[in-house]
Amino acid sequence: MKPSFKERLAYWFDSRMSKGTSDLIRLLAIVSVLGIALITVLLVAFGYSEANGVDVFWDSFATIINAWMPYYSDGDGSIGYLVIMAIAAIIGLLITSVLIGIFTTAIEEYIEGLKESKSTVLEKDHIIILGFTPGEYTLIKQVVLAAGTKKRTIVIGSDTSSEEMREAVYDNIDVPKNVKIIFRTIDIFDPQSIEKVSPATSRHILISPMDDKKTIKVLLAVSLLINSTDNENVRVSALVSKNEYQFPETIAARHNVTTIQMHNTIAKMLAISCTQTGLSDAFREVFAFDGSEFYSTVIKDAAGLTYEELTLRLDKAVPVGLIHDGNVMVNPGKSVKIEEGDRIIVFAEERDSGILANVDCKDLPTAKYESSDTDRTVAIIGYNSSFRTVYEEMLDEISEVIVADIPASKKDAVMKVASRFKDRKITILEDDIDEVENMTKLAQEVHHIVLLSDYTMDNEDADIQSIFRIMRFRDIRTKLGLKFNITAEMCKKANLNLIREDEHMDYVASSNMSSLFLAQLSENYELTPLIKEILDNDGNELRLKKAKDFGINGIHTTQQLRSIALSNNYTLLGYLRHDTYESTFNPNLTDEIDLDGEDSLIVLAEN
Repeated sequence: MKPSFKERLAYWFDSRMSKGTSDLIRLLAIVSVLGIALITVLLVAFGYSEANGVDVFWDSFATIINAWMPYYSDGDGSIGYLVIMAIAAIIGLLITSVLIGIFTTAIEEYIEGLKESKSTVLEKDHIIILGFTPGEYTLIKQVVLAAGTKKRTIVIGSDTSSEEMREAVYDNIDVPKNVKIIFRTIDIFDPQSIEKVSPATSRHILISPMDDKKTIKVLLAVSLLINSTDNENVRVSALVSKNEYQFPETIAARHNVTTIQMHNTIAKMLAISCTQTGLSDAFREVFAFDGSEFYSTVIKDAAGLTYEELTLRLDKAVPVGLIHDGNVMVNPGKSVKIEEGDRIIVFAEERDSGILANVDCKDLPTAKYESSDTDRTVAIIGYNSSFRTVYEEMLDEISEVIVADIPASKKDAVMKVASRFKDRKITILEDDIDEVENMTKLAQEVHHIVLLSDYTMDNEDADIQSIFRIMRFRDIRTKLGLKFNITAEMCKKANLNLIREDEHMDYVASSNMSSLFLAQLSENYELTPLIKEILDNDGNELRLKKAKDFGINGIHTTQQLRSIALSNNYTLLGYLRHDTYESTFNPNLTDEIDLDGEDSLIVLAEN
């Protein structure tokens, strides 16, 4: 059906209105000129003015622009003249009102545009964080803490409104004056949009933890930009969940991309933490920036010493490795000699904290570590792609594993993994584990319970399922006076606030740990091999070793404890109290530490 004149007029008017401020002003100017011309014609046609047309036009223009109402005596008191001029004044009032409205809207839009910070970032040596999730602030907080007292610029780019990001960050993070945070609303999957945060002049680009496919898309967009610039020093770090999404090594090397496979890392932490309560907290403290940190530094007069001598003499810092000819060696061995030009990797509060103490290193105690934990029973509840790693990484003292809530399609895979461990019994529970009766029965049979997150569910739903299971097991433990501990995998750190702290509880929140690891890469990129080794399944790992298993009970100095640890090729980082689960890192060399046999040494060890 042919559109009516009214419909065409409405469509034309809508089209004009949608074209923005400049078109609206142009339209208003045309309407004003037409209005002035109409008033001029009426005044001349009806003989209300004896002046020439130009003067009449100017008077009409002045009346409309000023919205001036005529006096009764004007125009010899003619009613027609007064009506025409009154109409002119009303038209002028309407035009002025509309013009003010247009300018007000334009100014508001401009101010909103400024709030959205759409201009290109003109910074150098800044850290870029691509991606923002409200409620998840660990990565930003750790990058801020890593700055210390140094001036640092952080640029956060996301499809979230800049104003919304700014409010969320400053409401939840204490940002010091030496740290400047810039926010940009961009499409993090579009290379052209990412250019607004100036990746070519940055020092490090961190891709905030997100879905693997999204992470890879962002990596591709960023690497495309970096490859087209002359800056070869820009580093890119990201975390992926699955092995199949690891960036190929040749491409990663060409684009300075570092990826860490997180599901395996989280699974390993779950496996070890389930029998070493407090280890997950130790992981968080080791990788956070609000205490001791990993640094590479030069120790005065260290050249010529063996690694053992350095360990037994270094105060206010713990040596954990060396950088020799560009190669990182973690816990290199007691007899390795430190050469000129070698950098020492230390765990300390400041890069230059460590000093060589003039202390006697003779006749220090040594002791062989022998684990006293045997025949432990663990329950694994739930199944995800990390199950295999969790099962394989469990310590040797686990003699029996009971698994529950296993999908029927995965039972063969579970039994295949278990078949590799002949000395470890496995039982698959067929009953519904969420029934209180079945939970109670299981709780009475085990020493440790591991709750795996369901990766097929939404993160929130998976965390809520874990929270309900935690609460039920806690209730059972309290009512029956049981001693089992729980290690739970959580997707979001924010959800940990919904459940109170518990002395028999370890949490491994993937979003939290992911952010800690990314922040470490941004600040200590040269130590990437150290970080990867600690997180990997091979090499030195963070462990808790009970004091009684070294024959330790009573007062020892830090130097003596280092000597005992080193005699087993362990690096002592600190100790953990078994009654409070409070950890102490990097104690002074001569501090006297009173350890109970159930207390634990926090060490880097290969086994």
